[in-house]
Amino acid sequence: MGFFDNMRKPKGKLGNLQLKSMNKEHTPVSLWGLKHLDIHSNDVILDVGCGGGININRMAEKAKKVYGVDYSIESVKLFREVNRVNIDKDKVEILEGDVQNLPFEDNRFDIVTAFETVYFWPNIVESFKEVKRVLKPGGIFLIGMESNGSDNIIMKLSEKFIDMAVYNDKEIKEFLKSAEYCDITVYLRDGKNKKEIIKKMDGSITKIDDDYNNLSISDKFVEWMTIVAQK
Repeated sequence: MGFFDNMRKPKGKLGNLQLKSMNKEHTPVSLWGLKHLDIHSNDVILDVGCGGGININRMAEKAKKVYGVDYSIESVKLFREVNRVNIDKDKVEILEGDVQNLPFEDNRFDIVTAFETVYFWPNIVESFKEVKRVLKPGGIFLIGMESNGSDNIIMKLSEKFIDMAVYNDKEIKEFLKSAEYCDITVYLRDGKNKKEIIKKMDGSITKIDDDYNNLSISDKFVEWMTIVAQK
């Protein structure tokens, strides 16, 4: 398995190195996404496509319990390494599984998150419905992505070499509507102009200052996207 195949489903030593690199490289966009999530002490959370597990570590600081699911066994191994302390405390748990058939009962979670992973989801509307199945009524689904579409060279190259699809906010919003989510809010980070753009379902658009400065050179030219929807 080559480098680009490993981006989709990490395996072996190369996959382990890539997952560790992702934990570090995706930290700025993940932290920015997490600031749009209000986590309570009694919340039970699921992170789908949890990768190296660093976001679960962060969410476990506030939540009652956080579960992770990933179809890469290498991700499961690294997850257990990164989250060993919280696993021992029964604060987090990892399962190998697929978004098309999540190994959980209906109405289980207060929050489901998906960071840097929906690019790889097959039958994306059906996958969103499966997420909705395991959410409690009124539960929150948060999607974090480092690009709003494929209009930049980084995402164009990714689509060319990796079996993935890059979506813009309008497409993700339509997928969520098709899966019958409600109260969909889009948050876009314009790194170049240090602005956050908030798009509501009623069509309103608000721009506010965003002073998050911990950016790589490439991040300044990519419009980060977080979308929050309710069951």
